[in-house]
Amino acid sequence: MLLDKNFKGAALVMALFTTAIIASVSAGLFSLVSVNLENSKASLSEQQAVITTLSLESFTKKYLSTKENRNNIVLAANNFSQESPINLPLDRGNLEANISDMGQCFNLNSLISVSASGDETANEENLEFLKNLMRSFFIQEQKIEEISSALIDWLDKDFFPDSYLGAEDDFYQNENPSRLTSNQLFFDITELRDVKGMTEDVFQKLKPYICVLNSVDIKINVNSLNPFYPNILVALSSNSLSDLEARNILNNRPLGGYASVTDFLNQQEIKNSFSSKFSKKNLILETKYFILNTNVRIDEKDFHFKSHILMQNGSPKVVRRKIGEYL
Repeated sequence: MLLDKNFKGAALVMALFTTAIIASVSAGLFSLVSVNLENSKASLSEQQAVITTLSLESFTKKYLSTKENRNNIVLAANNFSQESPINLPLDRGNLEANISDMGQCFNLNSLISVSASGDETANEENLEFLKNLMRSFFIQEQKIEEISSALIDWLDKDFFPDSYLGAEDDFYQNENPSRLTSNQLFFDITELRDVKGMTEDVFQKLKPYICVLNSVDIKINVNSLNPFYPNILVALSSNSLSDLEARNILNNRPLGGYASVTDFLNQQEIKNSFSSKFSKKNLILETKYFILNTNVRIDEKDFHFKSHILMQNGSPKVVRRKIGEYL
């Protein structure tokens, strides 16, 4: 009788143990299935976001194919409002987008000149403009020289500092965090934070005025310059113009923009202040480089895309895409 009771007790324990194992395995399988379903949902959302962005790219290229539309974007570039002009509802979310005119910023990759044989050297004219841009924020001259020298070493392919203020791998390997020089063109302006001498304060001051394009060219569209960000014009004048004077010039620009670069240069204030080669040979009225900024929100997930569009032989071409947004 006692043996029978023990047997029943053991059987009950085994039954409970088995039930616990089955419940545990079932919970694990349910969790795994849930994770897989969530991952599949996220993957489908991203695919839809990519397809939506590619469709918008096609529309943008068609829009940019006419000079009139490109000029409309140029004239709208000095609009202080940063709100997206494109806002469309989607089945499970919405799309926000805008087209940025890249004729109003300094291309960091233009600091390097590449010869026909592939040799890389510092572009001294462009480097001097960047120095003037930093001077317009009253950054200390020693800091300007340090950043400028380090920038060239960051971009060029050799492993030897170009000056005593420069920096190559041996310097960065002793930094915290340890890193290596890029030795190639910038991909995003946030890389600037890693360059010797760069501080967050200096970076935030430069951020509205700098960009990274898929080329080593730099052209500034005088019709694109924003009166709320006058330091490009101040730097073009080799800092002979004050912020207020630069704002006044941009605010007094003709409603439809300047008809020619000569009209811009013939203004008395400009004649008296524009003397550098950079300020005369790099001014344009027609922007060739645009960026389509797209944010697609699907199923409460955000997907950010940047499509770099370059006018080549009169036709817009997508020359680079970037997924994600840097801080």
